[in-house]
Amino acid sequence: MTQPKVLIFSEYYLPGYKGGGPIKTIKNLVENLDEFFVRIITNDRDLGSEQPFKSIIPGKWNNLSNSQIFYAQPGLKGFIQIIKIVLDRNKYNIIYVNSFFSIKFSLLPTVLGKLLNRQVILGPRGEFSEGALKLKNTKKNIFIKAYKLLGLPRGIVFQASSTYEAQDIRNALGLKAAIVIAEDVGSQDFAKNISIRNDQITKAVFISRISPKKNLSFALESLKRVKSELIYDIYGPIEDLSYWQECQMIIRELPSNITVQYMGELTPNKVVKALSSYDFFFMPTKGENYGHVIAEALCAGLPLVIADTTPWRNLESLGIGWDLPLDNIDAFSEVIDNLIEMSDDHHYKLRQTVLAWAKQKFAQRDAIEANIAMFRYAYNKKKGINNVI
Repeated sequence: MTQPKVLIFSEYYLPGYKGGGPIKTIKNLVENLDEFFVRIITNDRDLGSEQPFKSIIPGKWNNLSNSQIFYAQPGLKGFIQIIKIVLDRNKYNIIYVNSFFSIKFSLLPTVLGKLLNRQVILGPRGEFSEGALKLKNTKKNIFIKAYKLLGLPRGIVFQASSTYEAQDIRNALGLKAAIVIAEDVGSQDFAKNISIRNDQITKAVFISRISPKKNLSFALESLKRVKSELIYDIYGPIEDLSYWQECQMIIRELPSNITVQYMGELTPNKVVKALSSYDFFFMPTKGENYGHVIAEALCAGLPLVIADTTPWRNLESLGIGWDLPLDNIDAFSEVIDNLIEMSDDHHYKLRQTVLAWAKQKFAQRDAIEANIAMFRYAYNKKKGINNVI
C-alpha cells in the first residue's frame, strides 16, 4: 500500500512557541502519524516577531525533529511559495489546515486543494466558540457568509476536538458539515512530585497568550472580590498591548491582599515544571477547542478554576477543579476563597487526585487512535471507499 501523504498548514510551528496550543497539537500528532508521510508548511518566524528563526532557511524545506518543514516568507513571496507547493499535487493526498480564518494558511490551501480534487481536513481550533466569535465579530461573520456562499464547506472534513466544538461548527457552518471528533493529542509530561502547601501564601497561575480571548481581565476583576491573601502569577507573550494595558489598570485597583506578578514567557519544555510550584490554575478563557495548557496544569497536579467554555467539563464531580459560567463572576471569587482557606492536608490530597486522574487520562492512546482514524477516513473518502470511524 502506498503511504498516504499529508500537507499540514499551521500559521505557527516549531521552533516557535508563542502561537500556543496548535503548535503542541501538531507536534504531538506528527510524532504519532507513523503510517502517513507528513510535511508541514508554516511561517518563518514566531508570533509577533519581525525576524525569521535563526536556525532555519526561509523559503526552503528544512528537516526538524524528523519532519520536513517549509518556512514560508512574509508577504506576496510567501503566498507564491504556498501556491507552488499546493499545485504540485503529486506530493500529497490530504491537506490539513489548522485554522479557519487565516487567508494564507487556511483559505488559500483549502481553495487550491479543492480545485485540484484533494481531500481537505480543517481543524478550526476553537475559532467557532461563542466567545471567540464575539471578538471582531463583523469581519468573522462576513468571512463565514462568503465561505458558505462559495460552497467551500462541501466535501471538507471538519475536525472537532469534542462534542462541544462539533456543535460550534454546526452552529457556524450548518448542520450538513461533515465533522469527525478527534481530540487533540495531549501532554505526556507529569509532575515528578507534589509538595504540601504548609500554610504559605496561596499561589495561583495563568499561562497563555495575553489577548482578549484568554480573558485575563475577567480573572483580575474576580480577584477584587477575593477576601483572602493570594499571589497570582501571569506567564505568556503579550499579543495585544492595548489589552495588557487594560489589565494593568485593573491590577492597580486590586486590594492589598492580592499580589499580581507578570513573569514573562515560558518555553514549552518548562511549562509543567513551572506549574508544579503553584497551588491552582486560574484561566477563565472565553473559549478553547482543547486547551493544552489546561491539560498541562492537570499533568502538574493543579486543580483547575476555569470557565465552562472548554471541553474540560464537570470538573467538580471528577474532583479535579471547577468549570464555572462567565455570567457569574462571584462564583469564581467564592471558589478561590474556598481554595485558599482549604486545609493544607485537604489541598495536598486534592492535588494528588488531580495528578492521578491526569496520568490515567493521558496514558491512554484514545486521542492518538481517533486522529489516525480521521486521516484514514479522509484518505479513503477521497478514493471513494466507504468507511466509518
